[in-house]
Amino acid sequence: MGGYVLKKVISVFLFSVVSGHAAAATLNLQNLVTDAFAALESEVQDRWQFTEASDDGEFKRLARHNPQAPEGQQWLLITVDDRAASDDEVAEFRRQKREQKERENERNGGAETNPLDSIDLESLRLLEDNASAWRIGFTPVGAGEGRKMMAQMQGTVSISKSGLCVEYLEIASPGPVKPQIGVKVNHFLSRFEFAPVGEPEQQNKQCGRLLPVAMQFEINMRAFGVMAVDRTMSARYSDYQVASAR
Repeated sequence: MGGYVLKKVISVFLFSVVSGHAAAATLNLQNLVTDAFAALESEVQDRWQFTEASDDGEFKRLARHNPQAPEGQQWLLITVDDRAASDDEVAEFRRQKREQKERENERNGGAETNPLDSIDLESLRLLEDNASAWRIGFTPVGAGEGRKMMAQMQGTVSISKSGLCVEYLEIASPGPVKPQIGVKVNHFLSRFEFAPVGEPEQQNKQCGRLLPVAMQFEINMRAFGVMAVDRTMSARYSDYQVASAR
């Protein structure tokens, strides 16, 4: 009886392993991921008006972005911690947004950030295949000094089966990592969530215009025993309106 039970357990285990490999083989993961990310709207800040509700752990802010506003006034800070923003707070917020965009332009050569560039397509692996979505793992790709750290992270992307829509893209540390001598990252999380936005006539046969609806960023790190970074940020994006023709 014991031998029979052992054989049964082994056969079930082998079947599950083979089935998992067969499912991954049936899916062309690279094509699936590439096609899903093709629905992501590019140049969001140049083409869309939207509302941003953010929390950086110190202040909760509500702001509106309008790319058709005069230069330097595209961002309007509305409230800070549920009270009307002061003129000084509006000016400081716009300065921070301008510097953020300048850093992104410098890093990307002026091109809009493409989330697909953060995925090593050769590393794709099927983590879960359920009734509503595929959950796919990958090795993140970093740039410059962040390359070593990203190589130690774990990436996950979820793609819906109903419309082949990217539901979320997440990069997280599996535990404490040491990307270089003297630096220890205790915790890291970067997560973006997406959803189709727009009227049916604006949408293609799959997702339509896929836009970011939420962002979460967390990092806790130490460097050479003298510098510490412990930061958490989150934001939600809503009320999208097309600001210019495609």
